[in-house]
Amino acid sequence: MTKKFYSIAMPFAFAMAFGLSACSDDSSSGTNANTDSGNEINNPVSDKETSDDSFINEGWREDCLAKINEYRATEDLKPLTLASEEKQTCADKQSADDLKTNEAHGHFGDCGEFAQNSGPNFSGSWQKNASAVAEYYLKMMWEDEKAKAEKGVTEYAQIGHYLNMKNTSYTKVACGIALSADGKTGWFNVDFF
Repeated sequence: MTKKFYSIAMPFAFAMAFGLSACSDDSSSGTNANTDSGNEINNPVSDKETSDDSFINEGWREDCLAKINEYRATEDLKPLTLASEEKQTCADKQSADDLKTNEAHGHFGDCGEFAQNSGPNFSGSWQKNASAVAEYYLKMMWEDEKAKAEKGVTEYAQIGHYLNMKNTSYTKVACGIALSADGKTGWFNVDFF
């Protein structure tokens, strides 16, 4: 069953990586008023200094992992673990690169992941910190897409985030986030290994 799903899911994941302009209701047109002009440098969070009052809160990756595992537990699925620090840093860079090009899944595969969920073009003032951004997107990806799946939707483009989050072939996850240089715009990616 897993091999069959993998062989079906990979072409769809490839299509999602290169064929869709956005993955959430925050960016329906592929462009966003919050997107910088491209003249600013988009920095992965691992390249920024952080403090207690910064947007990138300490332990946000653990919060991201905990939320994913909380959802997986509702279906009696084994918990995932955090991928290596190298993969986390790579997910941050992917997020920065996607933010710069304004292309969801534009750098899919750069970290060797098998699947990716994206939360594109969020406003830096929209949530209080990175943990809140992760919680919002993960909730939408799981609950909204699971509801569609339960209603019989089978198109990967509509329920792929949910399928990625519940896939039993994956054992590790990297949560990445990036903000524009002015902190006004951000991008969130979750890579599954």
